[in-house]
Amino acid sequence: MEPRPRVESSGALNDVYVKSQEHLLRPTSENPLPTSVPPPSAGMAGLIGVRHVLIVIGLPERGKCFIAQRLSKYLYFFHGAEVKLFDVAEYMGCQPVDIGHAAQPQDECRIEASANTLTRDLKLFLNSSGEAARRAGGNMTVPVPRNCQTAQARAAERAMAAAREEIQNTEQHLLVDEADRRRKNVDSGKVAIIFTSDGMGSFYEKWACTSKERRRWAAETIQSDKRLGAKVIFIEVIVNSAKLMEQNLLSKIRHERRLSRGAEARDSRDSRQSREGEENARGIAVPSSPATPGRPTRASSSRNHGYGSGYDWSAAAAEALEESDDIPPRLVREFHARVNRFARVYVSLQEDGSEDDLSYIKLINYGDKVVTNNMHGYLRMRIAQFLTVVHPTPHVIYLTRHGQSTYNQLGKIGGNSPLSPAGEEYARRLGAWVMPYVCYQQAAGLDSLTKTRLWTSSLQRTILTAQHIPHPIISEEDLGTPSVPPEPDADDALANGDSPTRCSAGRSSGLRGTPPRANGLRERLRSGGLSGVVGGVALGGIDLDSDRGGGGDRDRVWQQMAPRVYRNLDEIFAGEYEGMTYEEIQHSFPSEAKMRATDKIGFRYPRGESYLDILARLDPLVHELESYHEPLVIVSHQAVLRLLYSYLMGKPRHQAPKVEIPLHTVIRITYDGWNPPYEERFVLGPTAKGIRNDGTIDEGVLEDGQTNL
Repeated sequence: MEPRPRVESSGALNDVYVKSQEHLLRPTSENPLPTSVPPPSAGMAGLIGVRHVLIVIGLPERGKCFIAQRLSKYLYFFHGAEVKLFDVAEYMGCQPVDIGHAAQPQDECRIEASANTLTRDLKLFLNSSGEAARRAGGNMTVPVPRNCQTAQARAAERAMAAAREEIQNTEQHLLVDEADRRRKNVDSGKVAIIFTSDGMGSFYEKWACTSKERRRWAAETIQSDKRLGAKVIFIEVIVNSAKLMEQNLLSKIRHERRLSRGAEARDSRDSRQSREGEENARGIAVPSSPATPGRPTRASSSRNHGYGSGYDWSAAAAEALEESDDIPPRLVREFHARVNRFARVYVSLQEDGSEDDLSYIKLINYGDKVVTNNMHGYLRMRIAQFLTVVHPTPHVIYLTRHGQSTYNQLGKIGGNSPLSPAGEEYARRLGAWVMPYVCYQQAAGLDSLTKTRLWTSSLQRTILTAQHIPHPIISEEDLGTPSVPPEPDADDALANGDSPTRCSAGRSSGLRGTPPRANGLRERLRSGGLSGVVGGVALGGIDLDSDRGGGGDRDRVWQQMAPRVYRNLDEIFAGEYEGMTYEEIQHSFPSEAKMRATDKIGFRYPRGESYLDILARLDPLVHELESYHEPLVIVSHQAVLRLLYSYLMGKPRHQAPKVEIPLHTVIRITYDGWNPPYEERFVLGPTAKGIRNDGTIDEGVLEDGQTNL
């Protein structure tokens, strides 16, 4: 039986131009021969017809699946490329060849069959010509004018008739043959990413490329088919740091343990439901199991997400490994022994000249060192640049809009307005919430002090929203310090509203979250035990802006939540419509309002921006975001956060303008090399129910509930 292929797509380019431009491409009496397709705009260019096959290789448990997934999402979301993932493990079909044992004839036949199946699917994807490619080639056809009312149009028709007669033998009257791969400047580029989610089980598969011979076979298979016109890039993930390996292993075991718990819970629920059905049939009432209050539910994941591995750690994880525990030494020894068996027969990309004709990237310890060979061209360098910052260690990103502004009260868009009284209240609550909830992260079973970062836009409403967030100077000795019980007078700004409502995956729980975590840091700040920061200058004798002293003090201290202002995070610029309400736009410019409603992501405000323009300016920031290991708080605007949220959560790009980013709410997104993105929401308030029309707070209505926003 032929194995069922697994071919995932991160999204295809449905159009090659924005819908709001369609009316400009229709023939008119003044322009009977219009341009069929306009030049590509930011975020719609794809990869300008270039086809690439990226093959991610390396020893097991190196985070290859994660890197393939992040690279796929990045190329699709920010460059409009059509990307598909091919998992070698899903093509194996039956029992893999055990390492250290000679392959039997039947094994070789199976390996050959699975390689042929993947090759077939790969070529089908690269050779496919979708609607976008057909439309992109519109300028390369001989147009037929349909409106010949003027003498000029009739002259153009005669000229086009002569041209059609001259090339009448060309298929479909194309100026360039559709099968000619020299049309690199026409259809959207395509990227196929080949990886394996089972580095151990698929070690001997041809497309795993774990030896020089397999890599040579893969390169020749692609390059020998001239119709593909595809280029091959090998991406080798090398991890030789014992610390990184143990971090990967710990994350992997915890992930497998969550999956095991989820499976047990589902089995228990199914068993209980079955028992309830039997008891109900007999007329016996069965009490239901109570839900755990205030505990967000984490969606389970599996290898289908592309983050898994073929090795089953569930038995090892059954040793009651808790989040706070270290890896048992026996597991570490077993893991290294197993991987070393593969390392003895695995052949890394050679730098002795034997593979210099190949294009490859060697990613050593996730960007600590990067070796490139034969990497020329725009796409190759963008891939290399992105790979230098991506890593599978945990990311924690907090997204929040600015507090309500005076323009929000009036329904106006754009501008640089200050905060309303309700927005100022949110700023105070956010400042009190950040220190216990963000600066302290889970480590060793406790909430320990962690380095943190802060970004805002350059508009005053985001800077004012972040103004109450403290920026203390901490030393290396302070890191990892556990939190202490809250003082009675702590978190004054949150006292009236109690603790924030905590929502899981965007759904309001209606229950209070865990109590605010106070910390020794605030107490030491009050007593003068730590330095504060005013105007970027560290109080207490340490100047972070100075390079004097050889950087000794700079190496030992860290400024928490040091504000970094980026114009890239500014709200979408509405151009001529800045300061107007949507009702005013609808009344004064009904045709523009209709085009915006039809194509929200591509519509560009007159002399302003579109969502695709925001993508272009967010691209460099995403590289920096992916490189961080510290939790990051981003205070920005709805349009910008819609795109960042959709990218981080893996949502389709065209749906981003429809994402709701509520006011006075913090969205926490976490992900790592083995777990798909997971979302939690914290509603700090005040909510719409507690805000009067003039923006002041109704102190009698301070309840927090996302459904009210």
